Amino acid sequence: MASIQVLTRKTGKSYRVQFMRNGNRVSKVFTRKKDAEQFLAQITVSDELADALTNVTLTSTTIQQAIHEYLEQHKGRDKSVPQRLGWWAEHIGDKTLNKVNRQRIKNAISILEAEGKAPATLNRYKAALSAVFAYMCDRYDLKVNPCLEVKQKREDNARTRFLSTDELARLMKATKSSKWERLHMLVHMALTTGARRGELIGLKWSDINFNTRTAHLAVTKNGSQRALSLTADLLTELSKFREIGASFVFPHPSGLNRPFTEFDYHWQAAKKAALLSDFHFHDLRHSCASLLAMNGASILEIAEVLGHKSITMTQRYSHLCNAHKAKLTDRVFGNLMGG
Repeated sequence: MASIQVLTRKTGKSYRVQFMRNGNRVSKVFTRKKDAEQFLAQITVSDELADALTNVTLTSTTIQQAIHEYLEQHKGRDKSVPQRLGWWAEHIGDKTLNKVNRQRIKNAISILEAEGKAPATLNRYKAALSAVFAYMCDRYDLKVNPCLEVKQKREDNARTRFLSTDELARLMKATKSSKWERLHMLVHMALTTGARRGELIGLKWSDINFNTRTAHLAVTKNGSQRALSLTADLLTELSKFREIGASFVFPHPSGLNRPFTEFDYHWQAAKKAALLSDFHFHDLRHSCASLLAMNGASILEIAEVLGHKSITMTQRYSHLCNAHKAKLTDRVFGNLMGG
């Protein structure tokens, strides 16, 4: 039996008409009660029109609207998800759900691929959009999720690319010349804390404690909280950009109250100037670990800095720790044993 359900949200009331068609529950939401009542009265029409009504959510809801509704229901989770969905909204947000097919998604992913995104990152972008479609399917009884028709990219989880001494010097010089004045600080922080891109971009000034020299991450990728240790040089750089009334440490150029998630142009320009190839932003995390290992940090210490829950993830840096230990024992015991 058809009915009207009142939905109460922060933005106000809306009215959802629910009814059955060919064994399927169908719904449509209205902002005015009068419109919902008129629509309810029309549900006695012919089967031909009923078929059209069944697809009303697909043909009337845009990706932008679907993303907005999804994020309203999934607040406080991984901060990288809104950033990825923001990218989708920018590129296909004006398309209705029925206009987004396998090929359109593949074309969009190819743009990310051309920007140098790693296979794992491409999969995360697709997963974010897929979650929106899954939500819409569950909420409105839709049966289409085109993301499931797009193959996963093969991920090279063993890939560990880190900066050489020369590359590090070139990159830091290039970031200082960037048109985005905070790029150097972002890369500096990534290298010295090992934090992920999304964790850093989502940082607010309220997360920074200048007295304890720490940055608090409320929600990380593995779901736990973590404190980043900040070097004295980094604190000095942070203090230069601290602004009264600003929310985010890395704000969007158009306003201080939202993060600058789309800084890829500046990052790519710096990499090009530094003559870096096959290097992704996430590799700054690997570089942090390698620098720690080559300067005497143990596997457990590296795991603590990176926030690894399992030591297995940190084992990829064990050969660097072993190389340091070999040099250490040679230096300490070489002359003692007559070497």
